[in-house]
Amino acid sequence: MRKKTLADLTEHYWKNTCLWVGLAFLASCATKEVPPTGYPAVSIPKSKNKVVHKYDWTTDHMHVGVRWQPFAIPGNDAYDATRPVIAKDSSYAQFWVSWAQAEPDIENTDYKNHMSDYLRAIDDAVYACAAQGVKTELVFWHCPAWASVSGKEGPWKPKTDEYSAFVTRIAKHFKGRVESYQLFHEANMRSMLEDGDIDFLISEIFIKGAKAVRRVYQAAPARSVLVSTSGASPCDACPTLAGLEGKGAVAARDYFRRLASNKELMGLVDTLNINVSDHFNGYGMMDGGIIPSVWDSYDLVRKTLDENGHRGKKILSSESWIVWDSSINAVDVNGDGVKNEKDAYDKTVTILGKCVERGLNTINLPWSDNESSWSMGLTKRRDYNGRIKQLARGKVIPAEDQGPDIVTTKMGLKGTDCDFKIKKADESFKIKDYINPPDPNHLHYYVWRWYAQIAGGTDEVIRHAMAGEEGNDIAVAGPGWTGNEHYKIASYNRTKKTFTVLVYSGGANDKSWTHVSIPSTIQNGKYYNNEFSKVNFRGEGFPEGAKYKARIITKNISRETGQDVDVSVSKSKTLKVVDGKLTVPVVNMNKFTAIEFYRVE
Repeated sequence: MRKKTLADLTEHYWKNTCLWVGLAFLASCATKEVPPTGYPAVSIPKSKNKVVHKYDWTTDHMHVGVRWQPFAIPGNDAYDATRPVIAKDSSYAQFWVSWAQAEPDIENTDYKNHMSDYLRAIDDAVYACAAQGVKTELVFWHCPAWASVSGKEGPWKPKTDEYSAFVTRIAKHFKGRVESYQLFHEANMRSMLEDGDIDFLISEIFIKGAKAVRRVYQAAPARSVLVSTSGASPCDACPTLAGLEGKGAVAARDYFRRLASNKELMGLVDTLNINVSDHFNGYGMMDGGIIPSVWDSYDLVRKTLDENGHRGKKILSSESWIVWDSSINAVDVNGDGVKNEKDAYDKTVTILGKCVERGLNTINLPWSDNESSWSMGLTKRRDYNGRIKQLARGKVIPAEDQGPDIVTTKMGLKGTDCDFKIKKADESFKIKDYINPPDPNHLHYYVWRWYAQIAGGTDEVIRHAMAGEEGNDIAVAGPGWTGNEHYKIASYNRTKKTFTVLVYSGGANDKSWTHVSIPSTIQNGKYYNNEFSKVNFRGEGFPEGAKYKARIITKNISRETGQDVDVSVSKSKTLKVVDGKLTVPVVNMNKFTAIEFYRVE
């Protein structure tokens, strides 16, 4: 069992916060139904929520967060809302909204009187995020039977104008709380639109859907909003959407070309999207040629946008995942003969490093283990009210942070907080698959959390310098910048007026040094902070001659426990901006280094 860290203590704090919120504001379950060792039922009271709106989300802002799919059990979702992975570490949360489940019957289009339980769970979770200043994004998919041409529920094309009517209802309901919408999911796959084609997708879903969101958000009181299209599935063998050229990666390339070449569509959306995953080879390979990795997918879309005259358009993450178990979808990327959480650790270092360094300004991973047949959660599911232990004592173990027990296998829960039953689920993992069983988090969570610093939680943070960009580079030089794998990423925290630089150096060993230097003000960038930006941030930062210091934390992250090891915390002497640069030495450099530049008088 590892030594408790600040994150562990924070987890314990948030657990108790959730408990007291439940006790203070909400009615408990009926006495006979309350688990004897558990807590009363908890939900998120809308009347108690406020919306914390610190800034408008633009494509120059950076976000690292989670994909959160609420369990639709109010107490479970309320507890999850207080876990550090959402409440402390994330800057945004992405929610998938299945139209078929949000509005299963036509009466469910009346949100005031007949909101579905599914949509209510998302509604409550969005309230929880908005109350904490966590930005939110909705992603749409599927169609209810009553709205489809075929009369069938699922991946079927909707009747004319029904989709845009749905988007209008959703946008009106969530306006002021949701700031980003993705209009579809894995749109290159036939299994997402069985009886439609690329022309229908662009005209009926993307163009009409984008117009619907814009109309709602432009109406008084006008609010800022981001609108994007859909990522592409990395499945090379899967049947592709009708009308696309070829199959697999060829069809995916054609899909992005079709979007980028449509002037009406590109005039309505802010970004295109890519899936970010460890598909096939552990690093998002599709075909090994056109798309050999997920970061090559980013490069393909960036090139396609540039070729079509859209340098001002950005790329955001759609669905993202990294598998941590030993299932068929997992890959032994480190070659140790075992597929486990160490592989997820390594994949997270590489995938987030490659993609964010290149310019991907949003990235998310699933918040927790859930009922999916794949195991992708950053955190483990917890017995938030003690009922799982009451029903199946052998399925939980005590947590090292003294909070609710850890659930040791994949499971589904059906019912309410007071009476839910455990339903059968694909047991793709068991306790033997946990590298550190009593830890509430999986190993790759700690790598994700290190990268999440670049987005600053609920602070307003924008992209700063870009690795390798002339006149706007992140310069890292010295023997500590070594190894087969290294990344450098920079941001500017407009809330705190500080710059952050993350440096990963795979060969650093606590013995060597580097010098790190970045521009002291936001520069005119090729893709970020330029003439296409909605808000002009250029020139913000530290002027020539300004005094500053740097706070440096260089460390390793244990591949066994996720604990910070070999930690060195230092503060520079007072320095001055010279030639428009912030520069600081890093001595005894380890693999994971975070530098914060801040002004002093």
